[in-house]
Amino acid sequence: MKAKNLYDRLAEKYFKIRFDRTKKLIPRFNRELEISEIKKLFPDPNEAHQYFHHYFWHLAPGWLREHRSYFSKERRAFGEDAFHAMWYLIFKQMKPVKVLEIGVYRGSTLSLFSLLSEKFDIGSEIHGISPFTAAGDSVSKYLDTIDYYEDVKTNFQYFHLPLAHLHRGFSNEGAMVEIIDSTKWDLIFIDGNHDYDIAKGDFLTCSKNLKKGGLIVLDDSALENGFRAPFYSSAGHPGPSRVASEIDPAEFEEILSVGHNRVFKKL
Repeated sequence: MKAKNLYDRLAEKYFKIRFDRTKKLIPRFNRELEISEIKKLFPDPNEAHQYFHHYFWHLAPGWLREHRSYFSKERRAFGEDAFHAMWYLIFKQMKPVKVLEIGVYRGSTLSLFSLLSEKFDIGSEIHGISPFTAAGDSVSKYLDTIDYYEDVKTNFQYFHLPLAHLHRGFSNEGAMVEIIDSTKWDLIFIDGNHDYDIAKGDFLTCSKNLKKGGLIVLDDSALENGFRAPFYSSAGHPGPSRVASEIDPAEFEEILSVGHNRVFKKL
């Protein structure tokens, strides 16, 4: 046991040394850009990911890093630094009002939406659909020792944020589908069940309820777009990646690819 603990500590230290090297200043990434410029300047998804990772550490405000730091501790969240920067620019530049997340987990992204809405004075109406249980899928397992609903509330309270509208259920259940159907959304983040049939159903339901010009962000969907995940990242899972590959470019334009998050704009 002692040997294992020593190995874990050494592995953690080695990871930190390697990760700290990714934070270095890179002049060609060290500039503010419009979302429309990023894909033109960095068409390679690997460079785009580097840009957002760099943005988080060198251009983003301190409060954004503080939010990410809180959720990184004690494994309160998955995700990456680059994703925080991506959401920051989306809210700053596109100012979504009607916002939905499918798959809330412990509220990292949902509370970030609330924080960004507050910082940019948008007044977003933010909704989250989730079973708030340890229910997983073929690629995801979750702790069954957490009251996820209360945990999300606690995490919102930590940042003194107004609680989002939380809807308890699976995204393909009738009551949850009615919520998705109830309005036209500016921004939808699909991060629920990663199995193909469910992810595909989520996309079809959400896409028909998205405003023209609105955004759908697919999590864990970059296995087929040339993204080579660095050691601290992942390219995602087969189900969402297949869904992304099947999106009709005549209906949706992919405007950003940030690691395994891919951002599609409804035409």
